[in-house]
Amino acid sequence: MTMSPVAQLVELWDHYPPLDRCLIAIGTLALLALIKIAVTSLQERAMSDGNETKRRRRMSFTSVGLGIGSFPPDANVKEPIINAAIYFDKEEGCPSKEDVARMIAKPLLEGYERMSTIPDLTNRVCRPSAHGTVEPSDLVRELRVDGDEEELNKIIVEHCQDALGEGRDDLPWWELLMLRNAGDGPSACVVRVHHVIGDGLALVAAYEKLLTNVDGGPIRSPVNFKGAASSSRGGKGTKKGVLSQIWSLIAATGHCLTLGATKYDDDTVFSKMNHAKMKHSGKREAVIFPTVPLDYVKALKTAAGATVNDVLMTAVSQAIHDYCKGQGDEVLEARGSEVQCRGLLPVGFPRSEDELNDRYEAMRNVWCMVSCDLCVGHADIMDRLRHVKEKTTEMKEKPRAYMQLTIQNNLGPYLPMTVGQQTVFDTFSRHSLVLTNVPGPTEPCLFAGKKVGGVQLFFDNLLTQVDLISYAGMVYGNIVFDADQLPDSEAFGKLYVAALVALGERLGVDVPSQVKEAAL
Repeated sequence: MTMSPVAQLVELWDHYPPLDRCLIAIGTLALLALIKIAVTSLQERAMSDGNETKRRRRMSFTSVGLGIGSFPPDANVKEPIINAAIYFDKEEGCPSKEDVARMIAKPLLEGYERMSTIPDLTNRVCRPSAHGTVEPSDLVRELRVDGDEEELNKIIVEHCQDALGEGRDDLPWWELLMLRNAGDGPSACVVRVHHVIGDGLALVAAYEKLLTNVDGGPIRSPVNFKGAASSSRGGKGTKKGVLSQIWSLIAATGHCLTLGATKYDDDTVFSKMNHAKMKHSGKREAVIFPTVPLDYVKALKTAAGATVNDVLMTAVSQAIHDYCKGQGDEVLEARGSEVQCRGLLPVGFPRSEDELNDRYEAMRNVWCMVSCDLCVGHADIMDRLRHVKEKTTEMKEKPRAYMQLTIQNNLGPYLPMTVGQQTVFDTFSRHSLVLTNVPGPTEPCLFAGKKVGGVQLFFDNLLTQVDLISYAGMVYGNIVFDADQLPDSEAFGKLYVAALVALGERLGVDVPSQVKEAAL
């Protein structure tokens, strides 16, 4: 006999323990409130004049929060600035300041409203600069360097904390920092953009329009902007009934609302600085990972039946495990595979080609953080890979990212800013790492007419952060951390590559000689 929908719902309800029922009830109320808020917002938008709304598009709560500061002032967190470092062959391979202003700064000023205006965070709009028209050269800053690549990267990290907001004579909140190197190392141009302007996907789309291949033609983007989110409303490729989908949304809402009240990550040597009273020390260092051929990483993911993200996340997890083990970590020794060490993964949401080409719509923040266990406690790397794959698959199938974005943009504006900041802090302080992986151009490119030799992303966060990015068939990466908290931190680069070597050996994939050498 077929059960009625009500009977199915009751049976499903009885399956959950009391605490989960309480969380689901809270999530249900929040979901109903969100639906009401969303309907009201759509009605207000429909009543407004379309052209004026487009010209004066209000900032989302996410953008405003990034502009004001996502964390409580006591946490001492610096401005959220995305630093994209583009490297050139020594001084002679570096473009001139004039070419960078003309070929990079000028198109950004002319092509995007948020790149040519100043955030008015009180009114949630962008206003013109007091200067009227901003000159491209005003947004290009040049420094002289005389050193090797290590010295260059050290200087880049030091300038990651340079403010882009108030105090810059009413300039837009971004700049192009030229580091012209007269020494043995490369030169660089660091594209520094305050996160209030836009998220990673918006910036990648903009940068790709400014790059050309070595023949001067457009580059082919590896990013699927229309399907960028890795966690959507109902789970990509899953078939669920209506009740299951509703239940999934309710459970995801409860998860998001209670994430800031979950258990703190275990107090390993890697995570010990993350607690209720943690503060940004103002001291940051970076360890640059050895570059790895992207084809090798893809061969690993094919052999493992996983994704590139799974493989790279496994390598980072193994590096953290081996680092803790090398430090004689007692918590890892005692808890083994039960160690809790979670990462926050930024998830960007899809946007149309029309949006990406629209001066007013292209730059925006349509993203959120999703929590994911890093599986640090597992001793065997294949066991680690299996568990990482399970966790990332779960993250994709459950609508947590969708509900997180919905909550932060629809419930957030109705809360005092201090409550929102404390919620973000409570969530971050319970995690150990922020991990990003950005697919870059697949072929060598020209930036302001000069060939790009390599790339890096640097982000100065409250937590330790690992940023990975691919370019021209290679995977680049680094870890940025509190200089006072991680002793012997220089080991991370080799531990990361050693993990990729171990995966190749276990999966029967030929390990390139350059990867083997980097692990020694």
